[in-house]
Amino acid sequence: MALDSYSNLKTAVANYPNRTDLTSYLDDFIDLTEARHARELRLRPTITITTTNATGGNNKIPLPSDYLQFVYIQLNSGNKNFIQYMSPNEISRIYNGQGNAGPIYYTILGDNIMLGPTPSDSSEIEMCYYKKVQGLSSTNATNEILKDYPDLYLYGCLLEAQPFIMADERLPVWAEMYQTAVRNAEDGDAKEQHSGSPLQMTPSGAFAKARSWPQTNVTA
Repeated sequence: MALDSYSNLKTAVANYPNRTDLTSYLDDFIDLTEARHARELRLRPTITITTTNATGGNNKIPLPSDYLQFVYIQLNSGNKNFIQYMSPNEISRIYNGQGNAGPIYYTILGDNIMLGPTPSDSSEIEMCYYKKVQGLSSTNATNEILKDYPDLYLYGCLLEAQPFIMADERLPVWAEMYQTAVRNAEDGDAKEQHSGSPLQMTPSGAFAKARSWPQTNVTA
């Protein structure tokens, strides 16, 4: 049976421990697994790009509702430049109330992005980020993770199920299977991203800017 749909996943999760009494709890195992994915996984198929407008005199824009972690933020108005991350304390201290042609730094406060300096004119902001995938359900049979990495769902659900069915002796088995699936997904993802083209050298300034993309700003 292919692990290519919500219903097939539920069947497999019940079949592996050979249980017929888990029907009412399978959605709970899937929900817990998806919460684990949101905390731990940053994979290429979940990267998305969107744009929004920052209005003049306003230094806040809302985070995308499905945001997990930024790859980069770019100012598209005028000269295109990456907007660099700065801590909330620093951006408030340095840029409190100051305006400029376009923001140079950003930080995250709650569900908002705070820009510094405050843009004096309307500016288009491009955001590239890892998104939280839509959860599986009877109305959403698959998603990016199930499609490309079904083992992450299967072993994640089995790992979540073991304490519930009091099969604690199997926890190390499914934990290792899940971690192996994570490593394989991350390794394959890295190979795909860098395949098909030679390594390109960039000037030190551009490289430093690319390296400063905010990989630590995470929401789960």
